Amino acid sequence: MPAIKSRRAPTKGDQREQALIDAARDVFRSKSISQVTIDDLAGAAGIARSGFYFYFESKQALLAALVDQRLAEADLEMAEWLASDGLDRGALRRGLAAGLARWKADGRWLREAFITPDPGPEVMHVRDRLVDEGCTLFSTRIERDARAGRTVGGPPDLIAKMAVNLRSITFADVYANPGAYDEDELLDTLTDAILRLVYGPTPGAAKR
Repeated sequence: MPAIKSRRAPTKGDQREQALIDAARDVFRSKSISQVTIDDLAGAAGIARSGFYFYFESKQALLAALVDQRLAEADLEMAEWLASDGLDRGALRRGLAAGLARWKADGRWLREAFITPDPGPEVMHVRDRLVDEGCTLFSTRIERDARAGRTVGGPPDLIAKMAVNLRSITFADVYANPGAYDEDELLDTLTDAILRLVYGPTPGAAKR
């Protein structure tokens, strides 16, 4: 049974912590993590440097909190497709389009959090949990369609991991190489690649 959340109003401490997370999103968009200082983050949030350490032990801990909060958006982006059955190409493409828009805005820190081999233990812990949760959601949908005889053979959890990793790597490449791809063509190709991975040859994919 899920825990009942408190209805208390946010305290000043809650507001300052959220201000740091929001400020980090803006600062990490313009500078790599290694270039950002605690003074940059505290100043952007409008608090003293000493106040920063009341909420976070390091900038990596702040990045982990940012990743934890913002990456919940990824599940919302894909919610329509994850709740449906069969190909539902339109829902999948809409979810991927929302994800691509997020990566175009936040790709700098998303790459450091999700593509960098060792982003630090705080970020790694959050990353591993979020990736596992995302793969589980994909796997649950694939298992549902597998029971209905719609999917190709293969372990649903492995197929789900392949699909999630393909999405992340593609979006990271788009951020690293702006203008290299036609966006509509890329979304169509990624959508069809994921559908083929799950369902095999898909009717109408070539025609679109």
